[in-house]
Amino acid sequence: MARKRLARSPVALVFALALLLAACGNGSSDGADGSRPTGGTNLLGPETFPCTQAPHDLSYQRYGVGRMRRGGLEPEELEPNHVVIAGEAINLHGTAPVQDGGTIEMEMDDDYFEPSILVGAPGATVTVELENEGVRAHNFFVPGQDIDLRCGVRSQDEVEVSFPTSGVLVFRCRYTATSGMRGALRVA
Repeated sequence: MARKRLARSPVALVFALALLLAACGNGSSDGADGSRPTGGTNLLGPETFPCTQAPHDLSYQRYGVGRMRRGGLEPEELEPNHVVIAGEAINLHGTAPVQDGGTIEMEMDDDYFEPSILVGAPGATVTVELENEGVRAHNFFVPGQDIDLRCGVRSQDEVEVSFPTSGVLVFRCRYTATSGMRGALRVA
């Protein structure tokens, strides 16, 4: 009996070592500076995932990452530097001017967008490169523009948004808007 366990032990050890080497990339690197390559896959999956079209039902509020999920996820307090635009509280994490036809990077983090307010010309169109850097799934919803993206953890995507002809248009994360995760497209 002891002999059978001993015979299996080296096989298990070799298998565990093979898994460890695969996870660590066999100790090799593709970068000239010794850094590990990016953009590939490993045992934990790819570094980023695409955003997907959000479901048009309210299932995410009942069973997903919203306030009404099982176990209860209460809204967090607004940040001290929040602003109120068009009657909606926005956790302010910067304002950025954008050019018509331009591109801007927007970070989605827990309870805020950064930059939170985009300023552009009336009717301007801009490409927003979204990246979820938070620890929860988030949503990018722009009313009236058929934009409703669900972005899981480590998700990246880009979407084209249009500024209103006048005033402001408030966008939000449907999951954490009550905690101040909103932003605005403001006409200059």
